Amino acid sequence: MVKATINKAHYACSVTNGSHEVIVDEPIELGGKDKGFAPKGLLMASLASCVAITLRMYVDRKGWAVDKIEVEVNMGIENAEDVFLEEITCTGNLTDDQKQRLEVIASKCPVSKILTVGHEVRSKVL
Repeated sequence: MVKATINKAHYACSVTNGSHEVIVDEPIELGGKDKGFAPKGLLMASLASCVAITLRMYVDRKGWAVDKIEVEVNMGIENAEDVFLEEITCTGNLTDDQKQRLEVIASKCPVSKILTVGHEVRSKVL
C-alpha cells in the first residue's frame, strides 16, 4: 500500500508506504516548487531502479564481473504512443552475448512487466 497526501500547497505530495516517505512535486514551470520527482519522473525512477536491481541480482548469480550498472530511462513517443527508452551501462568485463542476455533480463523486471501488460485502474472516491 502506498498513500499520497496533498494539502493546499501547489503541488507537493507526501507519499508514504508506512515506513518511508518521498516528496513528489511538479516543476516550477508547471506551478509546483520542484521539491521532488514529478510523477512521470518517479515512474521512470521506478523502472530504472527495478531494472538495475534485477540486473545486479542476475550478474551476481552468474558470477559475472560487473562493478557498476547504470540505467537511464527517458520517455519518447513512437507511433503516437508513449515508449520507455532504457540505456543500460555495465562497467565491467562482458561479452556481446552477455550484454544481449542482460537486455532480455531487463525486460523481465517486475516494473517492466507491469508497464508492458495492460492493467486496469479502478478509482473510488470516498
